[in-house]
Amino acid sequence: MIGAFAPERPRFTAPQEVATLNDDTARDEDPTLTGDLLEIHFMSERGASQDIWVSRRADLGSPWETPTVELAEKLNSADDDDTPAISNDGLRMWFFRKSEQQSGIWMSERASRGDPWGEPSYVDALNPGRDDGTQAMNPHVDLPELRAVIGLNGPETQGWDLAIASRERPEDDWGEFVPLAELSDAGDQLAPFLFDDGRQILFRSGDDLFWARRPGTNGAFEPPQALDEVNVPDARENDPYLSPDGSILFFSSERSGGTDIYEARRIAP
Repeated sequence: MIGAFAPERPRFTAPQEVATLNDDTARDEDPTLTGDLLEIHFMSERGASQDIWVSRRADLGSPWETPTVELAEKLNSADDDDTPAISNDGLRMWFFRKSEQQSGIWMSERASRGDPWGEPSYVDALNPGRDDGTQAMNPHVDLPELRAVIGLNGPETQGWDLAIASRERPEDDWGEFVPLAELSDAGDQLAPFLFDDGRQILFRSGDDLFWARRPGTNGAFEPPQALDEVNVPDARENDPYLSPDGSILFFSSERSGGTDIYEARRIAP
């Protein structure tokens, strides 16, 4: 059944472009949604820089509204802001900000879905190794907010590699980040999305999307498998987001010649 996380690799229908969200001449990527799938944030270059844009819809059967940057005003700056990751309830947002003063992962909060985002703050705990020149980006905090996965690039990595940290409760501090060495190779690994209580993960390796699993909530992941029905040759697939019930995959792709947002439906096992 859809929603029952099986240990086998999830499989999907042929991806479809989410045309309402995409601009014909700009790069649109990094989709992240609230748990009810009624609000989506994503990065777009349709403005003067890389900014976070927002779209909403009345219900799952309604089309997405025209994206706007105004609803994400506090998330954006004169610098590049991208790779947003929103909490399931839509009240917390983690994202990457490229700044000469303090590049790395930032966070913003809001009191309700109808309120504007608050002033973002730099998250020291999600930027490990920064004193040694390590860069962190592509944050993802899982649904119960007990695990955080990020991409790291620094003296101890092979390019961009994935690392994970955990905590006992959402109000606790993050523990130490541990490299996911079993998912790394000589290329770049980025855009992680952790689900199924930490037992399954989606991520980008090179130009393709991959899936991996592990038997428990800790320990090493088994060898990753490519999402063959989603990946296409000579195009980069990136930024996977899987709905809480596992039924819909959102991601970005260069298959159209630009970079646009797509969705695919999970095929029931």
